[in-house]
Amino acid sequence: MNAVKAKPDWLTPEVRKHLKQVERDFHVRAFGEEMARVNFLPQAERRRYVAEMVDHALRKGVKSDKPALGVTP
Repeated sequence: MNAVKAKPDWLTPEVRKHLKQVERDFHVRAFGEEMARVNFLPQAERRRYVAEMVDHALRKGVKSDKPALGVTP
């Protein structure tokens, strides 16, 4: 049961490279260049970066009284 699954024949290195580029392009369109870069960092580094962004915002006076709804009215 611990057999390694074989990759499909169509999943060549060129196709993998293309899929990674499509994923990155999507992240740039959806989140912007900076957050797209952050999304592809290792998880520990990404968490540190986001924590630093939050700390910076609080130092600059951004209030966090209201919950983040994820939608700008």
